[in-house]
Amino acid sequence: MVFEMARNNEGVWPVVRRGGVGLRLVGSVLSVSLCVAIALTSLQLYWEYRSELGAIERCLDGAKLLFVGALSGPSGGTDFSAAAVRLGLEAVLQLPDVAAVSLRPEPGVLTQIPPGESLAVGRHRDDAPMVRRFSVNQLGTVTVEASEAALNAADQRVWGRGGIIAACQVVQTTLVTLFTLFIVYWLVIRHVVAIARFVGRFDIREPGATRLALARGDRPSGCEDELDQAVGAFNALLGRLETAYRELHTVNIELAADNHARRLAEQEISHLNAQLEHRVRQRTRELEAANRELAAFAHSVSHDLRAPLRRIDGFTRIVEEDYGGRLDSAGVGILGRVRAAIRDMGEMIDSFLSLSRCTRQELFFESVDISAMTAQVVAVLREKDPGRAVQTVIQPGLTAQGDRRLIKLALENLLDNAWKYTRQTPAPLIAIGMSERSGSNGPQGVETEFFVCDNGAGFDVAYAKRLFTPFQRFHDAEVYEGSGVGLATVQRIIARHGGGIRAEAAVGVGATFYFTLDSGVV
Repeated sequence: MVFEMARNNEGVWPVVRRGGVGLRLVGSVLSVSLCVAIALTSLQLYWEYRSELGAIERCLDGAKLLFVGALSGPSGGTDFSAAAVRLGLEAVLQLPDVAAVSLRPEPGVLTQIPPGESLAVGRHRDDAPMVRRFSVNQLGTVTVEASEAALNAADQRVWGRGGIIAACQVVQTTLVTLFTLFIVYWLVIRHVVAIARFVGRFDIREPGATRLALARGDRPSGCEDELDQAVGAFNALLGRLETAYRELHTVNIELAADNHARRLAEQEISHLNAQLEHRVRQRTRELEAANRELAAFAHSVSHDLRAPLRRIDGFTRIVEEDYGGRLDSAGVGILGRVRAAIRDMGEMIDSFLSLSRCTRQELFFESVDISAMTAQVVAVLREKDPGRAVQTVIQPGLTAQGDRRLIKLALENLLDNAWKYTRQTPAPLIAIGMSERSGSNGPQGVETEFFVCDNGAGFDVAYAKRLFTPFQRFHDAEVYEGSGVGLATVQRIIARHGGGIRAEAAVGVGATFYFTLDSGVV
C-alpha cells in the first residue's frame, strides 16, 4: 500500500499545539527576532537622539559667530558699547532652540556694567539642560543656554519614531515567524507527521510490499533532498525487515517442529529412563542376592571344606607317625604327596576367600605412599627367603589415592609373582616405577601408569587373555608353586579403583605389569 499525506481536520497548522515542534519553533523565532528587533531599534533611536542633540549643539556653537558679527561696525571695527552688546545678545536669542544668553565682561572693558555682574537676555535657569560658553577677546565670556522646550520636543520626536519603529518591527517579526513556520511545516513537519503516522499504522505481518511515499509531487532526478533520502533509506529498511521477518517466520516454523520432536524425544527418554531405572533396581536386587549367595558360599568354603581337610591332614599325620616304619619308601612318598596336596588345597581356599573379600569390602580412599609400601613388601619377601640375592629398584616419590589395604594386597601379589618367577634367573632384578604413554585419560592425551617389572621366566603373550582368570597357570606347579588366584585378585582391586591393568612379556625374558588408578597419581 502507498501512504499519501492528506489534509486533515486539524487545519493548516496541525503541529502548532502544546508540546509540538511548531509551537517551540514559533517561540524560538519570536524570542530571537524580538531580541534582535529591540537591540536594533535601540541603536537606531540612540543614533537619532544623538542627531537631534547634535543639531541643538550646532545651533549653540553658531551663536559665537552671530554675536561677534553683531558687534562689528560699518567701518570694520568692533563696538563694545553696552547697547551694541545688548543688541548682539538679543540677536543670539533669536536663534532657534536658544532660551537665554548672558555676558560676563572682563574688568574695565565696559564701564557701564559693574565688574563682576552679567548682562543677560532671556529667561535664565540655574539647571539649564545644555549650556555653551565661549570667550570674546577684550570683552568677556558669553554663556548660551539651550531651550528646554527644544530638548523636550527632540525627546518627543525620538520616542514617537521609536514607537512606530517598534510596532513595525513587531509586525514584521510576527509575519516572518508565521511565514517561517509555514515554510518549515510545508517542507518538513508535515512529512515528519506523515512518516510517524505511517510507522504507527505499519504492520509487517501484512502480505505484500508496504512502502512510504510523501505527497510532494513528481521530483526530477537529481533534485532529491534530505527527506527524499530519508524516505529511501526507510523503504530500504522496510525491505530488509520484511525479508528478515520471512526468514524468522520460517525459522520459527522449523523451531516449532524441532520443539515438537524434542518433546517427543523427551517423552521417549523419560520412558526409557523409567525402564532403565526398573532394570537397574532389578539388577541391583539380583546382584545383592548373588553377593549374599557368594558370601554364603565363602562361609561354606571357609568352614565346610576346611574341616575335611583338617581330618585328612590329621589322619595322614597319624599314619606317618604310627605306621611310618612299616611303609616302604614309595608309601612314604605317596603319604608326603597327600599332605602336600592338602596344603595346596588349604592355600587355594585362602586365596579364594581373599579374592571374595577384595570384591566385597568397603573402600576407604586416602593418600598412599607406593614407594614406601613397596619397600615394606620387599623386606617381608627377603625375610621369608633370606638365601636369595634379588636386586630391587624402587622409584622414589610414587604416591596415589586409594584404599591402603587393597593396594598393599595388589602389590604383595605382583611382587610375590616377580620374586617367584625370578627364582631360576642367575641375576634376578625387580623394578617398580611410573611411566607415561599415549592415551586419552591424562592431560594432552598422555596416560600415567605404574609398573612392576622383572627379568624372570616370563610367559607367552598369546595367552594373556587368560592371565587374570582365577586358577589359570602358565608354568609347572612343581617348579613355581601358587594357587593361580593372585593376578585375578590384583585385577579386581585395580578395577574397584577405576583403573586398568595390562601385561607385556616374553618367555625367558621377563614380564612387566602396568596398572593405573583412576583416583589419580599425585
